[in-house]
Amino acid sequence: MFTHLTKRQSILIGLAAVVVAYLLFGWLALPPLLKSQAEKFVAEKTGHRLTMAAPDFNPFTLALRLHDLKLATPDGEPLLAFRELLVDVSAESLFRWAYVFDAIRLDGLEATVTELPDGQLNWSPFIDALNKPEAGQAAPAQADKPARLPRLIVLELAIVDGRLDVADRRRQPELSTRVEPLDLELSDLSTLPNDKGPYELSARTGFGAHIRWQGEVGINPLSLVGSFSVEEIALAKLPPALLKAAPGLGSAEGTATVSAHYLLSQSDDQVQVTLDQAKATLDGLKLRLVDASEPFLALERIEAKDGRLDLRQHSVALGSLTATDGSAGITRLTDGSIDLLRLLPPAAPPDSAVKPTATTPSWHYRIDHVGVDKIALTLADQTVKPAGELALQDVVVGVDAISDNLAEAWPVHLGFKAASGGTFAAEGKVIANEPTADFQVKLTDLALKPAQPYLQTVALLKIADGRLSADGRVHYDPKTSGYRGGFALHSLRLLEGDSGQTFLALDALASHSLDASPARVMMRELTLDGLDTTLIIAKDKTVNLTRILRQQPAAAVATTTAPTTSAPAVAPAPMFPISIERLRISDSGLEFADLSLALPFGSHVHHLGGSVNGISTRAVTPAQVELDGQVDEFGLARAVGQINLFKPTEFTDLRVAFRNVEMTHLTPYSATFAGRKIDSGKLSLDLEYKINKRQLTGENRMIVDQLTLGEHVDSPDAKNLPLDLAVALLRDADGRIDLGLPVSGSLDDPQFSYGQLIWKVISNVISKIALAPFRALASLFGGDEKLDGVVFEAGQAQPTPPEREKLAKLAQALNKRPALALTLAGTWSEADRATMQDIAMRQALAAKLGLPTEGDPGPMSTAQPEVRQALETLFAERLGKAELATLKDGFRNANPGQLPESTTGKMMSRLTGVFQKKRDLGETETAQLKGGDFHGLLYQRLAAAEVINDETLLALANARSAVAMAILSAAGAPAERTLTGTPGKMPGDGNEIALKLDLKPAAPAAAK
Repeated sequence: MFTHLTKRQSILIGLAAVVVAYLLFGWLALPPLLKSQAEKFVAEKTGHRLTMAAPDFNPFTLALRLHDLKLATPDGEPLLAFRELLVDVSAESLFRWAYVFDAIRLDGLEATVTELPDGQLNWSPFIDALNKPEAGQAAPAQADKPARLPRLIVLELAIVDGRLDVADRRRQPELSTRVEPLDLELSDLSTLPNDKGPYELSARTGFGAHIRWQGEVGINPLSLVGSFSVEEIALAKLPPALLKAAPGLGSAEGTATVSAHYLLSQSDDQVQVTLDQAKATLDGLKLRLVDASEPFLALERIEAKDGRLDLRQHSVALGSLTATDGSAGITRLTDGSIDLLRLLPPAAPPDSAVKPTATTPSWHYRIDHVGVDKIALTLADQTVKPAGELALQDVVVGVDAISDNLAEAWPVHLGFKAASGGTFAAEGKVIANEPTADFQVKLTDLALKPAQPYLQTVALLKIADGRLSADGRVHYDPKTSGYRGGFALHSLRLLEGDSGQTFLALDALASHSLDASPARVMMRELTLDGLDTTLIIAKDKTVNLTRILRQQPAAAVATTTAPTTSAPAVAPAPMFPISIERLRISDSGLEFADLSLALPFGSHVHHLGGSVNGISTRAVTPAQVELDGQVDEFGLARAVGQINLFKPTEFTDLRVAFRNVEMTHLTPYSATFAGRKIDSGKLSLDLEYKINKRQLTGENRMIVDQLTLGEHVDSPDAKNLPLDLAVALLRDADGRIDLGLPVSGSLDDPQFSYGQLIWKVISNVISKIALAPFRALASLFGGDEKLDGVVFEAGQAQPTPPEREKLAKLAQALNKRPALALTLAGTWSEADRATMQDIAMRQALAAKLGLPTEGDPGPMSTAQPEVRQALETLFAERLGKAELATLKDGFRNANPGQLPESTTGKMMSRLTGVFQKKRDLGETETAQLKGGDFHGLLYQRLAAAEVINDETLLALANARSAVAMAILSAAGAPAERTLTGTPGKMPGDGNEIALKLDLKPAAPAAAK
């Protein structure tokens, strides 16, 4: 029937048939064929299951739609699904010599990406199966050059309403999250050279974060430029498995935001990735430990700014990382562990660490500033009861220039305020690779009350007040570490826990020359001001010091039935080295009370002051002691000598003197042990304590003036003694009882006790009664107390308290006897000159040693090398190097090999006596140097060379008379009968210089 058709008609009919066949194939045959072949291919090739609805293909628009596709593993676990995929091929493909798509659109994407316990992805079996060659087919050869990209243009690429499930099954519990909805828009995606197109991605994660990603993309070459942000990251919605990275973390709250500009490009087979203007913030952070109701960390904001990353340069940089406005807490638990350490994961085995290889690039990092500001920090300690707590406010920490260059110094500053009082500031630097740290620190008035729980563990004391300050330098390195500077403990006040009475108080304990390290503690000078403490004997004869100390648990003693063998004695561990060149004590006191007596007793030593020089744990250098104090109103207490403060039973050579102590205060003792009160009397004591290797010897002296006994007191401890007779017989014509009390014995003797000293006193009294009856008889004619012996200590213009009392009593006597007139004249003696030379020499020596020179610097010990050097320097400067050499030669001749070593280290004190005069060195004098102290001799000659002229001594005499006249006037002495005489020199060289007092009848007009 088509035999008559023309050739043209035949072609048209053929073309029409092809078109019809194409359309019929596209509409009817292709969709079921694609469906069946795809499902069959996936099943046979991979074993996975692919299902989908019949596709739609528009032969006219070349648009293919795939519906309801689902891809699952052989076990049925989903991998991929979507509602519809539109692939719209453009006819421009024929003209542009490229695969051109008008649109590729994916609706309702649901994808699952899971990291399995073995470290593979859930997609790995599917991908590996697709890449596996068929049986009998060789694997594709490796291309020498990367394959060229196909020419591809996608005018519109979109993912709409997508969902992505991500999980990590390596963690327990499993870590999983969902990104939904996931929307992506991309225009003009092209693989043609240098073609670029814009894109925008928007998604929201399962933990609330909103992801925005936009910019421009190019594929040939690869190029991505733009910005991204992840906002509203709610920590509380993060998968619970993330918390397991910190095992002890119970919950986390806060909202985070991350944003950055980025650039990704590829050239010469290298990929360059850079981030710029990166910023991250975390607001309202709250972290809680497991089973904790309150957060251990709460911060208003953490902010990181100006972040930069360069993948090619392997560098990361950050402008600043700061945390502001919040609170934190660290607790030491009852078992001694720190609560925050529970956040750390268990330590990995040493072999599990990743070892760097030669190809591993080294990364560089830098953070310009890391800072913490306005943070409240609470440090708690549950190992003590009640729990210790230190609350810090306005904590500020700043570290600058942190980088991978660990040899570079990192400037650091930090500071805080203590809620209980006090501030701290530190400024310095840290070098990480050495490591070293060097800081200038300043602590101001830190309150000590937070230390109460720790004090309470050892003593029943309460800290009522006290502040600590320090200003100095702290240094640390692998070889040395320590602190150099000053410290001051102010206004310390400790109360007894049971009674609330003050146990100890001090105004200040301070030093400006502290040098402390793990190896030693040294101070050039330590000052103690305003110490006031108590020593109380209770009714049950216990002492308050022992009552306040808590009894520590006794060390467990192991018991065994095995026979014991004698073991060599273990030498005691050496004492920690401590050295204090000078301890200065001022305005201190001691309150003493004995409540165990029949009549309670109390006394107060006040205005205690002086110095203790050469304090050291080295047993070869005993400390030099010189202390003075006032007992009650007119009594004097003094201690002078040497003592090893850390081992006093090994060496002590100390003299303690009490003067003018009112005996009425001793009535409680006389009532308790003798059954009598004391109506009047003054007591003076000279006590000598010499201890050498636990052997005690001493020559003591007790003087009682004008003792008058009172009424009887009933006391069960009183001895039946003839006290009235003893007092009457022992008093001399001046009303004085003078007793010697030699003491000796071993401190290791269990029978030795100071209580025996009392019986020695009593025995001495009874012996004197028996041996001196006529002297007792003569003492009945004793007169009133003599007041003409008003004396001044050598070199002093002020009288001691006992002498002030004498002057006050003179004023009273003058008022009671109007017919008498008193003429008073100041005096001086050669002892004044020697003492003033001694003080001037001490000041010169203190100046040479760099010590304060005001007033009397105190004694110096020639056992100290620096003192020896200073003495030789001063001697050479003042008396000549030749004289120094002459003395050295003479001393070497007398003491071969010993110069300049001294066997004991002589104490140079004003109580040691008159110094030797300078003489020419001859054979006789050389012989006299044998066994002497060379540097003590230098000191004596230098002191003797100090110029104290007679005019100076006359001025001292005038000052004494002026002071005495002022005291008399203040005590009410009549001015018209109190006259000033001519000052003069007193004979003798004793250390007490008496005023010249003359009583005469008053003139008639003055007597009225």
